[in-house]
Amino acid sequence: MSYAEKPEDITKEEWMDKLNNVHIQRADMNRLIMNYLVTEGFKEAAEKFRLESGIEPSVDLDSLDERIKIRERILKGQIQEAIALINSLHPELLDTNRYLYFHLQVWSEVNQAVLDYENRESTPKLAKLLKLLLWAQNELDQKKVKYPKMTDLSKGTIEEPK
Repeated sequence: MSYAEKPEDITKEEWMDKLNNVHIQRADMNRLIMNYLVTEGFKEAAEKFRLESGIEPSVDLDSLDERIKIRERILKGQIQEAIALINSLHPELLDTNRYLYFHLQVWSEVNQAVLDYENRESTPKLAKLLKLLLWAQNELDQKKVKYPKMTDLSKGTIEEPK
């Protein structure tokens, strides 16, 4: 049937009759279930299902651990940490999938707006300051600037420029 042709009208009874006459093979159903478990990141359930059904997943189940970590960070609102983890695992993913990167950035902005609205800090102030300090030192190092560098953050040890 082409797009120009009008689709055939079908009643609910006819549709239900067709559905009742469809036979789905057990192996096909098991593959569908395994696909769902893997896609949704249910690693333990997929491992048990593999043992019970004999169906092998399409990916290494150990690779789900990293995907689960990414999802957890996103759900906790830790978008920058999720992006860093994505970049460490798949360096070109966000570069080649700008749509995904855009949505992560939007989610980060939404999360920040909600936290600001609720008058909560998204990151503890000390952690923010330490991140800022490390970033500034990195920028200065890249520019080969000599400066007193904090070498031990936990003790606040500062070394004279070399």
